Amino acid sequence: MLLDLPRPVYVTDVYPLHSFQQEIQIDPAQSFVHSLTISSNLSALAQSENQVEELSRMPAGWDGYGALPISSKTKYNALQALRGILAHAPTPDITPNSNGTLSFEWETERGFAHLEVGQTRLSFYIELASAEPVFLDSSCEGLLIAAIRVGFLVSSNLFPWRSTPASITMVRLAAHVSSAY
Repeated sequence: MLLDLPRPVYVTDVYPLHSFQQEIQIDPAQSFVHSLTISSNLSALAQSENQVEELSRMPAGWDGYGALPISSKTKYNALQALRGILAHAPTPDITPNSNGTLSFEWETERGFAHLEVGQTRLSFYIELASAEPVFLDSSCEGLLIAAIRVGFLVSSNLFPWRSTPASITMVRLAAHVSSAY
């Protein structure tokens, strides 16, 4: 199995985000690799990457009103974002925008989240039914770190039942086992 790991600059880059996100302690490399080794996550990633590839092949004016095509830089940024997001959150709805960007959206009864990825910038907001909306606008330089954090935010706020462990293993020692020492 070949994993397309991020370059070290993404892992070590300090990415300025909204203050409440600083509370999320993550190890980007471990978080990224461990979650994507689960076959269902790899399948979701492959399907999402194929969808981004298809959308990036649309010609200029694809909407009939002069829409810009998806550039190769936007496609690359979207693929990087998907790798970070899908390590923690479910597959988003992916749509092209007439300004040449791609949007990722999630919606549940708990709220709505939207991430727009372009050539040099990304913007994210999450609107919960029980709280004020949170906005994030940033450059794409630390994209993978930002995407992992977006994945955490989406998962923990819109899909909290996915954030819990799938199984718990109980270990019991037999009553008559002696120590090896």
